[in-house]
Amino acid sequence: MKKKPTTLHLADLPGGPPKGTLLVELHEIADHGGKSVLFHDGDRRISLLVQIRGDKAFIYENSCPHAGTPLNLFGEKFLTIDGSYLICRTHGAQFTLEEGRCILGPCKGDYLRPVAFEEKEGALYSA
Repeated sequence: MKKKPTTLHLADLPGGPPKGTLLVELHEIADHGGKSVLFHDGDRRISLLVQIRGDKAFIYENSCPHAGTPLNLFGEKFLTIDGSYLICRTHGAQFTLEEGRCILGPCKGDYLRPVAFEEKEGALYSA
């Protein structure tokens, strides 16, 4: 099994937003709980996926460890049909929501990279 990646602090990335940047307001997230967030700085791009389950939020870098493609190809749905796992629409890899570990597919045993965030006043902010 591969080592779980360190948590990504967006402010540490070239062109990344500073700590405390609004990522998403919770009311903006669709009923299925998913939302993609994209930051641009010149030709630099940072893509995130936000997924809500119950009252808990999860944010990962929106990049499959297998091919580097975003998990979502169309829209903002990141879960399997039954809502159990995050799924990469490119090759069908499935990831646990709680830790981003791939349990099925070409990157089995690898992880999505978690993003540091904090929740306050109905919104998620970079930490």
